[in-house]
Parts: sequence; structure tokens; C-alpha cells
Amino acid sequence: MGLAIESRIALTTDLLAHDLLAHERTLPLAESFADLFPEDGLVRGRTLTCTGPAATSLALALLAPVVAAGSWLGIVDVPTVGLDAASEFGLPLERVVAINREQEGGEAAEKHWSQRWPDVMAAAVDGFDVLLARVPAGVRPSAVRKLATRVRQRGAVVVVLGDPGPTTCDGVLHGEPTGWSGVGDGYGYLQQRAVTVQASGRRWPGHGRRELLLPAS
Repeated sequence: MGLAIESRIALTTDLLAHDLLAHERTLPLAESFADLFPEDGLVRGRTLTCTGPAATSLALALLAPVVAAGSWLGIVDVPTVGLDAASEFGLPLERVVAINREQEGGEAAEKHWSQRWPDVMAAAVDGFDVLLARVPAGVRPSAVRKLATRVRQRGAVVVVLGDPGPTTCDGVLHGEPTGWSGVGDGYGYLQQRAVTVQASGRRWPGHGRRELLLPAS
């Protein structure tokens, strides 16, 4: 005998609510990344790390669909990301804001920045759906834990480039270039590069792996 109508309605309502919640708590993901993410999207409130020689390209490719869909991207202290490179990955530059520290050298300046960084990130989390950042050496673990709580509360997505330091990451994407295309025998220019991406972390069951073609920048 089937479920009573009240039970069927309740079950359907629960399923619809679950789908709606899943939609609200995720941000768009490029199809090429879909099989690496169990939720088929970037889950709000999580922190990811991109590592390896292709880390910057990997991060830009990961975040481009989010920005193209209408979100704003804050780039905190990543001077290696240029506007031309970001544009080649499909990021609408009018919704990209670079937040750079004053370029002062010396150990004292680095220590000062490591102390300020959690506050700068906390302010950025309040204003952006997605953030791309580097974690400076010397950041206090207690400040990082406090920042992680704010990221979850605000529903932002943070992508860290390189060493996450004391940051607890929900997943790691490691990118290794394996080849280039666009150059012939003495002519042409680099257009794309093949990258092997390995996904691991506490939010991923097992280890995911796939090949991607990314712009050459």
C-alpha cells in the first residue's frame, strides 16, 4: 500500500525545500569542474585552497562563472593576478575589486600585515560573495578561526592561493600543467595549457582527478 496523501505531500515538500536550500547555498560552477564537487557548485561558507604551478589559473577558472553570474569578487593581496589574465578567464572586470596592501618591505611591514590581514579579510567577507587571497606568514591561528566563523556566517566562499598556513580548508585543488597548445614549429603563440587537477580534502570523498584546458595566462 502506498503512502497516505499527507505523507506524500510532506515528502515532496521536504524534497523541494532541500533542493531550494541546496540552490541557495551554492554558487555556480563551470561544467569542467562539476564532477570534482559533490554538490555541483561552490558551497557558501567554505574555504578552498588552490596549489601547484597552475594555482592562479585554476582559481580564476573556478571563480569566473560565479562572477559572470552576478557576484562580486574581492582579490586580497594577490598582485600576481593581472586584469588581462582575469579577462581571458571570463571574469567581468567591473565586478572585480583588488584590495592591495601598501608595498612596504622589511620584516616589520610583513609582521604588521599579518596582524592586519584577519581584519581586512573579515571586512571583505561582509561585502563580497567570493574572495581570492593569500595567507601571510605569521597569522595567529586564533584570528584565523574567528575569520572562518565569519565566513560561514556570511555565506562567502574563500579561495586561498598557495600555503593556507593555519587556515582550515574544506578542500584542496592542486594543478599541474602537462602541456601547451597554440605554438607551431617556429610560429604562433601560447593559447591554452593542459592542467591535471587533483581534488582532495575533508569535504571530498576520496580523491578526484581530471584534465582541464585553461587559458595560457
